[in-house]
Amino acid sequence: MKIGLALGSGAARGWAHIGIIQALEELGIKIDVVAGCSIGAYVGAAYASNKLDPLAVWASSLTEWQVLGLMGVGFRKGGLASGIKVFKALEDNFCEKDFEHLSKSFGAVATDLYSGKEVSFTQGPIAEAVRASCAIPALFPPIAHNGRWLVDGAVVNPVPVNLCRQLGADFVFAVNLSADFRPEVQASSQMEHENNQKRTNEFFNKSQSFMQRIFSGRFKKDDIEQSELESLEDIDNLETPANEIPNESANSSENVDESMTKIEEIVEQAVVEKEINHVKLTDSTPSMLGVMSSSLDILQARVTRSRLAGDPPDILIEPQLRDFGIMEFHRAAELIEEGRQSVNRVAAQIKYQLRLD
Repeated sequence: MKIGLALGSGAARGWAHIGIIQALEELGIKIDVVAGCSIGAYVGAAYASNKLDPLAVWASSLTEWQVLGLMGVGFRKGGLASGIKVFKALEDNFCEKDFEHLSKSFGAVATDLYSGKEVSFTQGPIAEAVRASCAIPALFPPIAHNGRWLVDGAVVNPVPVNLCRQLGADFVFAVNLSADFRPEVQASSQMEHENNQKRTNEFFNKSQSFMQRIFSGRFKKDDIEQSELESLEDIDNLETPANEIPNESANSSENVDESMTKIEEIVEQAVVEKEINHVKLTDSTPSMLGVMSSSLDILQARVTRSRLAGDPPDILIEPQLRDFGIMEFHRAAELIEEGRQSVNRVAAQIKYQLRLD
């Protein structure tokens, strides 16, 4: 009997997939087939390449500064961030070059931007497939592939159980990262609210300082505190290409002020809103990215319920992720642990259905 694992979408929350895989293996379960959507494709590619452990170490070491540098926030067509370095890290360190070199059957799903059709990748370059699967609309630009523009697979199939079965799986585990999503969820206590707000402010201040130096053309490695330098594996991850930095001749106070206005708009959109644990800012109008993020969460939750009803897995694993924002990639250690706990919560069911001792 071939066992499959369908890894769902969910941006930063997808680091929970790592803990889920680790816990399943500790139960003695051998996964033969992996299918992933978005971050599920990212983690799934590493797992199918036998490089899950290095990915876990790298993810757990990420700081907010590194996440900001890896995302490549800026002004560009098709999205607010390039994500080039995120996928370059996968290609160079955590996955094989082509599907044909994998030790397990693997597939990734994306969406045709214009037809709305589901597109499955099961051959060719892995990094290209993962990048298409992860192209969150408006955040990352769509990917051109064989005459089509592709975006995040979560638009049509957030948890690709059907692809697992198409790849030969007889028994399928599915991981739904959006089960805990509720539009009305608030911080559960005043202390939790204050902690959420503190993290928001800290990340906002770091992002604002970083972006200010980029736009003013004054970004230098020496500007970063030594403690942050020590946490970075490669300080060049934070560099901005020369063609994206204004000339020194443009560094007047007026230009800096104008740049700061743009910076504040981008950073507030990316950080202050829904990104931090679904805390509502009831005294202000939601930002563009806040609206986009909440809308995608609602869409994903509803599409997931519909797809899982039509393609039910044999066992559904649903980690509790309401306290994690979709951009909190620096909280991998906590997410991995919650992934492990989510498997423990259904361990009895797993052992019964698979007749494990």
